[in-house]
Amino acid sequence: MRLEHATRKCVGDPAVSEVSGVVLVHNIAPEKQVIVHYRDAGGIWRAVPARYESAPPWGSPERWVFSGIIYPADHAEPARFAIQVVVAEREYWDNNEQHDYLLDPEGIVFGDGQTFGFDRLQRIVEFVGWRYHMDVMKIEEAMPLPGRGYTARYKVTIGRSVGPGRYAHVRCVGIAVRGSDVSVLSQTPCESLPPLDPVTP
Repeated sequence: MRLEHATRKCVGDPAVSEVSGVVLVHNIAPEKQVIVHYRDAGGIWRAVPARYESAPPWGSPERWVFSGIIYPADHAEPARFAIQVVVAEREYWDNNEQHDYLLDPEGIVFGDGQTFGFDRLQRIVEFVGWRYHMDVMKIEEAMPLPGRGYTARYKVTIGRSVGPGRYAHVRCVGIAVRGSDVSVLSQTPCESLPPLDPVTP
């Protein structure tokens, strides 16, 4: 089993920051539990159950969905979580190779971090489509951000395609990539991200 993806969005009134996602589970037995363990805003580990959603006609992998991981709307620290499956009297974990999954506000994390480097640009394109419903025009790689772990950052020009080579509502956003986590650089003007190496999406 593995995480397919998880997102963190600001929802509700009053607003809160909620993590939700999808887990892919091999159907090796009919009875199973899928549990998401997460660290809350106070540093306490808690758990929420995932629920079965669907399976292909051939039966595997099943899709299990989870939600209800709640943080204050202004909680800027990454959400930390791991996934446990209990089936056939055995338990299995997806904890991002013992590093746990980290998910920034308004971000998305994919469950194939070990191969993430090979399709990072495609992930940025997917993220822009999910977050902004726009197309990527240009991606420029900027200097890594200092701090815990390696965080790459990108200056991404986006717009809505209105024909071959023509775009409307063009603007620039800063995108941070840490492992398999993709998120927006909060309140960071693109002018502060000097481009180094142009790359092609």
